[in-house]
Amino acid sequence: LMVSVKSTKEALVSPNSFPTEIHWENFVLAWQKMDFVAVFFNSVVITGLSLVGIILLSGLAAYIIAWSKHTKFYNFIYLFFLCGIMIPFYTSLVPMVKQMTSLGLTNSRIGMVLYYCGRNMPMAVFLYTGFIRGIKGEILEAGRMDGANLLQLYWRVLFPIMKPTTSTILVLDALSLWNDFLFPRIMLSKKSLRTVTLAQFFFRTENSNKWELAFAAYVLTIIPIMIFYFVFQKNIVKGVSAGAVKG
Repeated sequence: LMVSVKSTKEALVSPNSFPTEIHWENFVLAWQKMDFVAVFFNSVVITGLSLVGIILLSGLAAYIIAWSKHTKFYNFIYLFFLCGIMIPFYTSLVPMVKQMTSLGLTNSRIGMVLYYCGRNMPMAVFLYTGFIRGIKGEILEAGRMDGANLLQLYWRVLFPIMKPTTSTILVLDALSLWNDFLFPRIMLSKKSLRTVTLAQFFFRTENSNKWELAFAAYVLTIIPIMIFYFVFQKNIVKGVSAGAVKG
């Protein structure tokens, strides 16, 4: 933050000192040169759609796993999801890139969304399943007596109860997806599809002697996710403990 409001000379000579003069125009220049609106839109679309997919698919999967009568089969499905947590990311990176390339999902926002949903669902299913198993079955039975079908039970009864775990998943996954650099660097070569992390990388390269603009760009990209975090952070500890311990 201190470097982002300094002059070019001061940023290079004394980056760790307080600025002698505030240069707010650095943020305007960084906004324009970085094409911030476009890269911000790409990150919001990819992160937002991924979060929606993770919450919807993971919640429904956990709902069936936790409360289904076919215990053995769905325990196997549950273990299948857990394998996604155990396998290191870099082990699956090369085959994943090859698979997405063969499916024509490179340079595609939808391709990134599908990848992120698949990568983050295992942990979400684990948290949701643990939380749902800790809810008394009488709630489900009461809903059935009122004439609700399976989907109505989930959306009207169960999903509102899962708010702490949902908030936890939203915050943790939003931080992870927003800050991801490696996979977008591999899969998104078009300038028009750059996310904020890619834009930061290329912006720093293209403005190697403009430290103040580079740091102004960093500050701009930090602000949205910080706001998102502080809105939901009060539920993180509560949601993690509820999802992990009750299971």
